[in-house]
Amino acid sequence: MVHQVDWVHICCIAASLLIASNVWFYLRVLRPIRQLSGQAAQLTSGKLDSFEQASTGIAEIRELSRAMAGMVGHVRRAQDQNRAYTERLADSLENERRRIARELHDDVVQSTVAVTQGIDLAKNWVQTDPERAVKLLQAAREQAVTVVNSLRELIGGLRPPALEELGLVAALKMHVDKLTPQIFQLHIEGTPRRLDEPRELTLFRAAQEALSNVIRHSGAAHAEVTLAYGELAVLLTVRDDGRGFQFPDQLGDLAFKRHYGLIGMQERVSNLGGSLKIDSAIQRGTVVQVSLPTMTTQPEHLVRDPVCSALIEPRQAYGSTVYASETYYFCCPVCQGAFQKEPELYRPLLPNGATDRSIRG
Repeated sequence: MVHQVDWVHICCIAASLLIASNVWFYLRVLRPIRQLSGQAAQLTSGKLDSFEQASTGIAEIRELSRAMAGMVGHVRRAQDQNRAYTERLADSLENERRRIARELHDDVVQSTVAVTQGIDLAKNWVQTDPERAVKLLQAAREQAVTVVNSLRELIGGLRPPALEELGLVAALKMHVDKLTPQIFQLHIEGTPRRLDEPRELTLFRAAQEALSNVIRHSGAAHAEVTLAYGELAVLLTVRDDGRGFQFPDQLGDLAFKRHYGLIGMQERVSNLGGSLKIDSAIQRGTVVQVSLPTMTTQPEHLVRDPVCSALIEPRQAYGSTVYASETYYFCCPVCQGAFQKEPELYRPLLPNGATDRSIRG
């Protein structure tokens, strides 16, 4: 009888443990997973606030929930940055159209009207006073030359003719020569060569924007532009000894402060698979470096996103990053942003475990 009672107690204890374990498993694992699955389903439908509610459950589930909430935060931030940049880009385009229209109307159109009026007056004096007619024609010719020069300056501001005709080095030299020679200097390293049009234009616009920032914001006494031609890449460096600035954690944060030049620079560089690196500190000057690969080949086979491990075709990838002499492809801006911010987190997928703090495109 005693043995019967012991078995009953053992069965009761076992049943209690089984029930308790099932309840614990439901409360700490199954229900949180269902909650996480529901939040993920809401996220796919566009509800970015679905992960605002903290998840319960075991530590692994809570960590997964925090990671997904962080990813949602990256998406939101990227959307906000992109929205601010897009709005500013639209405003800039409209302002540029307005400026061109004003310059054409106030300068070119008015001068052209004066030229035609001068020619008409000269026609009236051809028979009766030829000398006066010649003077009027000479004045009209001088005004026509002024119109041509104005149009050349306007066209040069939109797209420098020297860039297409003479190449990047000549265009940069002409641009630097227009600035104060005592402050700005241009250095060429390596053997210069012509690049394809998008790369030369990107490097020129990057130098133009960096030098414009030096003039408007840095108060520098000296600035150097160095263009270094390597075998596989071209490196542009703009260095000044100005007052510098506090660089944000993410370049996109500059959009919230209405500073869009560097963001536009990064967009141009990243579209060509290059990298942008900015080093600045208060009273320590600023260094802007742009590196563009001159030879780009895409693998024909599927590649793996180093962040989310998704298999993607290189030609359909959202973007790519050159890192430690390797090219990595990304399925979305969130993965690319996560990789750029903390590449050491993805060390197993990186060659030799290298780390790099550059802002990669």
